[in-house]
Amino acid sequence: MSATSRIQTLGLMKLIALCIPFVLSQIVVADSRDDQLRAGLAAMERQHYATAMRAWSDLAEAGDPEAQHNIGYMYEEGLGVTQQYDVAMEWYRRAADGGLAEAEHNLGMMYVDGRGVAKSWAQGLIYFRKAAVKGLTESRYMIALSYFQGEGQILNRPLAYEGFRETAIEGYADSQYMLSFMLLDGTDVKRRSAQAYVWASLALIQGQQQAEEIRDAASMRIDETETQDALFVLSQCEASGARGCLRALDSLP
Repeated sequence: MSATSRIQTLGLMKLIALCIPFVLSQIVVADSRDDQLRAGLAAMERQHYATAMRAWSDLAEAGDPEAQHNIGYMYEEGLGVTQQYDVAMEWYRRAADGGLAEAEHNLGMMYVDGRGVAKSWAQGLIYFRKAAVKGLTESRYMIALSYFQGEGQILNRPLAYEGFRETAIEGYADSQYMLSFMLLDGTDVKRRSAQAYVWASLALIQGQQQAEEIRDAASMRIDETETQDALFVLSQCEASGARGCLRALDSLP
């Protein structure tokens, strides 16, 4: 299930910010709990929102962070209930208090978007950092994005580049897109058009449609030999993932 895109603009480039919709732990604590969580997700896929709410309500009231998070998202988006950002934030806070990284991330997004609260990247970053410590890729991406934009902290393009690169290597499409932009733009980092071509192509393969513009622009800046080399490395990346082709990718101009 794809995340809801929150699109912001900076010049001619679109920056993607993501909210995480629903979560289900990979660890089964109890069959009945797992069944209830899955029943709620199945109901959501059928757009049976009242059924999903019933499946999660008892768990949420009993303190289950994942159920609390999912109910928070329903209130945030107005799925089967009246859209209420304050109620969404309360459920997210309860889930975050239970240690759920996705809830911490979504609290951060509420602040970044100004949903039910005064818009504040500084407040959002507090929650993104908590989730990032737990390894949540989406929050690590948002921290890099804040450095890129100079939102909530001092603009620092080299740190933004590092953050985008780390999560791009892990296969995160929006980071691959942003990394390709920075490599093609060449501001504060060395311009590497062939690398930009490959990273944009990888993002596009995953459905990041905005990367198509970067890929096409990069293709205009590399010669025929560089294009063939980039396509060869791209085929390696498709076969082994970005981490598996990284040495070859980094060797491109």
